[in-house]
Amino acid sequence: MKSTMNITSRIAFRWLFALMTAALPGAAIAIDPDLPFSSGSTGADGPLTFRAIPSGRTSLGMAYDAARQEVVLFGGWINNVGQADTWVWRGGNWIRLFPPVSPPDRWSHKMVYDAARQEIVMFGGTRPITGRLNDTWTWNGTTWTQKTPASSPSPRDEFCMAYDAARQQVVIFGGNGGSDETWLWDGSNWTQANPAKKPPGTASSAMAYDSARQECVLFGNHGQTWTWNGQTWTLETPLNEPAGRNFPTLINDGSSNTILLFSGSNRQDTWTWNGSEWRQLSPANSPGGRQYHAVVYDAARQRGVMFGGDIPGVDSLGAETWLWNGTNWELWSNKTQFFDMKARASGIWNFTTIEIPSGVTVKFTKNSGNTPVRWLATGDVTINGAIDVGGEFGGVALLPGIPARGGPGGFDGGRGGILFRSSASFAGQPGQGPGGGAPGTAPQTNPQNLRDGKDGAFNGNYGNAFLQPLDGGSGGGGGTSNDDWNGGNGGGGGGAILISSSRDIAVSGVVRANGGHIEFSNASLGGRGSGGAILLRADRVSGPGSLEAYGGQNNNPNNPNGRIRVEAYVRSLTGGQIPEEVVGLPAANGELNQVGTLRIVSVKGVNVVSPPTGNQNTPDVVFSDAGPVQIVVQGSGVPNGTAVNLRITTASSVIEPTPQNLVNGTATFNTTVPKGIGTLQATAKFAQP
Repeated sequence: MKSTMNITSRIAFRWLFALMTAALPGAAIAIDPDLPFSSGSTGADGPLTFRAIPSGRTSLGMAYDAARQEVVLFGGWINNVGQADTWVWRGGNWIRLFPPVSPPDRWSHKMVYDAARQEIVMFGGTRPITGRLNDTWTWNGTTWTQKTPASSPSPRDEFCMAYDAARQQVVIFGGNGGSDETWLWDGSNWTQANPAKKPPGTASSAMAYDSARQECVLFGNHGQTWTWNGQTWTLETPLNEPAGRNFPTLINDGSSNTILLFSGSNRQDTWTWNGSEWRQLSPANSPGGRQYHAVVYDAARQRGVMFGGDIPGVDSLGAETWLWNGTNWELWSNKTQFFDMKARASGIWNFTTIEIPSGVTVKFTKNSGNTPVRWLATGDVTINGAIDVGGEFGGVALLPGIPARGGPGGFDGGRGGILFRSSASFAGQPGQGPGGGAPGTAPQTNPQNLRDGKDGAFNGNYGNAFLQPLDGGSGGGGGTSNDDWNGGNGGGGGGAILISSSRDIAVSGVVRANGGHIEFSNASLGGRGSGGAILLRADRVSGPGSLEAYGGQNNNPNNPNGRIRVEAYVRSLTGGQIPEEVVGLPAANGELNQVGTLRIVSVKGVNVVSPPTGNQNTPDVVFSDAGPVQIVVQGSGVPNGTAVNLRITTASSVIEPTPQNLVNGTATFNTTVPKGIGTLQATAKFAQP
């Protein structure tokens, strides 16, 4: 017999006095922009910034501006709305520009760099009401200028366009509304060419200039390779050729003097053309298959740059930026960017300023102690994007034995029961945390409460309106299995985050600490993770953004919600809050969960390493034989006489021994545990004067 127990120590407080607050008149506090509150930040960690990105989109235009050594992006499609924004990428953040003149919104247009005239040329595209366009615009690094050529191609979209450097002409072929026409731009006028031979009409192919061979290369939905030499088109006959596809991308890869093809029709392949043959590459890292994306070659940084597209199964409006170095792809940025907590055991950072760009969602890699996030700043905090410390979705796709993880400071959901013929048990596992949901225990459908896991609870079980200590939500319980299906996994509990500024916090985006939702597993439902905790503390907290700390995913008021608290002299946060915020004046001391702690120091005579990880894959304590065990808990900063609660979660049940009072800072429990793996959690509630 062998019994393995994990140890996690948590303390929860119940404050027994009321907070008295008063709203200060705006005229009395708007005079001095620096009000008395201090976050306590030293500023030692400098500014916190993330990579800004354009909104995710498809059918965008993009070109490399060699004169100014930057990638330029214009327009694209977002939910049937054409875009008219101009962005540049200079190897760092994407930067949005606001030129004095700009073309109308559009998508499915094309852009190329005209080296002879040192400007970007943009043509055509479509708009939802106007329809297809045939206007010509140029970009000089500062503003857009509409050209008025004597003749122009007919209105079209989804055509091919490239710059023929040998002949100093922009070449257009095909497109919707363009059939199999070839048009040439000389800097002032469009002229239709009449080659004796030409490719089949196409509206979803790609074209790039091959500088090594001084010809344009076209490939796409017809699965044929064509080249243009300035006079006529030639059908190439390589032995090996990529499969035909819609909306691939072709660029002249300056690092290898070949033409690079990537994806199209949601394929995930990378090919090169050397003038006579195609060769499929096998990069170690590759973007997911997609279409309607854009790729250009950045000569200054010797990288291919890809942005956007429709990425099936991931994002229909991609905002990924990938770089190609000649042999491999590298993800440079996307909508989700991670803040790594592993190097900071305390979970406390001392920044000068904090900025979350629009379109970016910041998630977190938790540290070993699973502490809440505590961001302190000496200056302003601007949240235009999203901060997400939510718990993981309790989906059925989780690998066996892997629960839905809680957010930082939150607790894991219980794993659903393993199908009976593999485990000889129907029962799921309990959710973790002081309010962890009970598991389903029997496969009946009536009564259903024996089958489904229970939601992780928060309100009424632990935590308080002051959010001291700052604690995350509990996980939902796992549902039962049956003979053919695993049970539903419980959702992870929402995490906990403190953002404190000596100046202002402006929220135009969203801060989320939601519990993980669930899905039906054909056997049972897991329980929803409870919401976590959000604490904002500053001179002023303002903006139209929202705060979310609800349980599960569907905003049901009956879900196990978390807690939200906003402390500021001026509070003008107009967005929604779920649950409703509790407000107050900013605390003078910047409490960081140091007012009291509990620590489980030994189990069955085995000392517990501090801090314990609570990881069931690498238990903190291992001992043989199930049966009676003695568990010793020590308190620091907790009054003697306080009742300490112990919660033991086993593979399929929860054991809660009789609470024991602290005597000389120690509480001792004598209880019985079964064999297997489990976790221990100690909590206490006490009033602090």
